[in-house]
Amino acid sequence: MKKIYLFILTVFFCVSLVAQVNTNINLANSSKVFNQIEIVNIEEDNSNSFVLSQSANVIWESDFSDPSDWVLDNSGQNPPQYGWSIDANSDGWWSGNGITSTSGGNFAELSNGNAQSGTQAAAVVYTMTTAQPINVFDSIGSSNATLSFEEYGARFYDLQEVQISTDGVNFVTVADNQSYSQLTASGGSAYPNPALREINLVNYLGSSPTSVWIRFSWTSALNLPVTDQYYYNTWITYGWYIDDVKISESPANRLTMEDEVIGGFWLDYLNYSGMGLNYMVGLDYSVTPISQLQNHPFAIEALFRNEGTESQTVNLLYDVTGTAASNGTSNTVVLNPGDSAFLGASFAPTSLGVYTVDIWGEADSAGAGVTTTLSNMETRNILVTDYLYGKDLGETNSSSYILGGLEDQNHITTRFEMYADEQLYALRAYISKPQDVNINEIVGAEVKAIIYELDTTASNGVIFLSESDNYTITPQDINSWIDIPFLDPIPLRSGFAYEFGIVGYQHPTLKSYIGTSGTSLYNGEHSLFDELGLSSSSNGTPTWYYITTTPMVRMNFDPSLIASQNNIVNDAFTIYPNPSNGKFTISLNNDKEYDLSVYNTLGQLVFSKNITDMNNDIDLSELTKGNYTIHLRNEADMYIEKLIIQ
Repeated sequence: MKKIYLFILTVFFCVSLVAQVNTNINLANSSKVFNQIEIVNIEEDNSNSFVLSQSANVIWESDFSDPSDWVLDNSGQNPPQYGWSIDANSDGWWSGNGITSTSGGNFAELSNGNAQSGTQAAAVVYTMTTAQPINVFDSIGSSNATLSFEEYGARFYDLQEVQISTDGVNFVTVADNQSYSQLTASGGSAYPNPALREINLVNYLGSSPTSVWIRFSWTSALNLPVTDQYYYNTWITYGWYIDDVKISESPANRLTMEDEVIGGFWLDYLNYSGMGLNYMVGLDYSVTPISQLQNHPFAIEALFRNEGTESQTVNLLYDVTGTAASNGTSNTVVLNPGDSAFLGASFAPTSLGVYTVDIWGEADSAGAGVTTTLSNMETRNILVTDYLYGKDLGETNSSSYILGGLEDQNHITTRFEMYADEQLYALRAYISKPQDVNINEIVGAEVKAIIYELDTTASNGVIFLSESDNYTITPQDINSWIDIPFLDPIPLRSGFAYEFGIVGYQHPTLKSYIGTSGTSLYNGEHSLFDELGLSSSSNGTPTWYYITTTPMVRMNFDPSLIASQNNIVNDAFTIYPNPSNGKFTISLNNDKEYDLSVYNTLGQLVFSKNITDMNNDIDLSELTKGNYTIHLRNEADMYIEKLIIQ
């Protein structure tokens, strides 16, 4: 393949696929610089995990059974195809069933044309406002009120805002959809149906709120001007459903948790300095070698908010099960009403294996003895290994990203940070086949491993380090993990950051795909390099983009993989039958002694044996059906073959 690394001078990470260019994200009290783009701490709203107490004092509510409770302003356009409508009919092009709200019956729906036919209206603002003011103060004698509602929709390039006014004229935004993941061609998802959202209004109502208005506002907030040629091709809106709106008295003690991580993204990253011309971010790794954990234990962190009306003593707790049991807690902080704080604790496993980490918070009302445990316990599954380092969730039935094809020659990579010196011997990658693609379109396609060093002083942000020889995809590789070795080991140094992944090739008939599983922690963590500028957005110029889905690529530090390309072959032994029910024979082509190892798709060793005979009967019928990898090793050679158990 023609080397075009000089073109990488055009690299920039502020553009994403389908015109995803909004990378300035406001975070709380901290900032980091990623590839010359400032990323500040995302405040995601996970409030749909919490439910108001059954005994909450409801001040006002609307289930939309009476449409006259609301005033609709649809920019002079006609609902239900454009703007807000209130009835029991789902009119949008994307959802035939509407919102499955608690009350049922009528609901409010926002629509804006049909994206499939390009009839969206541009530069419009649709609002839905309570017709009469709500007297909060006379009901509860204070401004300690919480607004709640059920919603359904998705975030594309529209702006969904929840607004409050105390004079009926001036409205302030108290919540929006910018903290939700953006649903684009590169990832994201619609909201749960329904999602419950709760907003503490105490900071917006003043001391004596006798007149309060609620407004739901929708704006066509595109990242492209209306005149742009790609405007209608890049914008899809899913609309917005609202139901069961309430204002209730806020509880005395309520605590929420969000932004959970296990890699130290919020606090622990400050304890590590980049040794190279880069910096440490603190990323979440789902598969981690013990050598990395010895220098950087799992850093379990989350953001906690006091959503109650009384001060609360708060700490983070975690509980570990699996290969070994453990538990721990963070330092304690006192949060006044409306305050928030990041809390963290660490977990240092000493044994290889699978672990499950449950994370939650506990609040005591400032020593009063009333303890509330968060109902939204978050769970992380992690694998501690000898040699593998990765971020994907291992969900082999997940989605995929194209590497090569008629109009694609992509590098799909992700950022890796080193906390210990390592020797990189190979890329482990999951070769995926989308359901609508024929296997014959993939078999024979070529891919390769590639690694860059991240360097903030370079004009492009990365420096090319090395690449492997080409690897030809076989039928056994489809929907399976493969190892692509480098010709020589790549030294990786502690304190350095690397961009690492897999590359495909442009081809008139053959295609290649990498599996994806999980989402990014920040925009720029995972990248796509359009090497030949084939995308319409690249206009013929090699260009870097960020993607939001996690590629299933793992660093492999296993030294046996570097024996040499000549020694790593697949024809030194024969497996028959293959596929099988788990009972098969390994027939050697030479009279030597080997160590036999069988690995599952997570990289876990599931069987091992020393074999010396020319023909060896193996029984793995107790293993679950799926794809496995067989390794034969001795001091001189290593042989690899795929095994399918049906």
